[in-house]
Amino acid sequence: MARSKSIIVTVTDAALDNIQTVAHQLTAKGMRVDQVLPVTGVISGSCPEGKEAALRAVKGVHSLEDETQVQIPSPESDVQ
Repeated sequence: MARSKSIIVTVTDAALDNIQTVAHQLTAKGMRVDQVLPVTGVISGSCPEGKEAALRAVKGVHSLEDETQVQIPSPESDVQ
């Protein structure tokens, strides 16, 4: 079974009005869509490794990036 990774898809300006359609097409290509943010043009979710090229080929996709997580040290931490 292929490992799954979290991704962020940004849609083109021209596809903003049809972001739900783009999300459905991404799902059909193997992405698990977690959130659709129409105001910012972002779709977040996950996909099996190796599916990125198929997702990038969906009409309306501007970019696809791996989701990164940032953690800020607590105020009590020596590193600030």
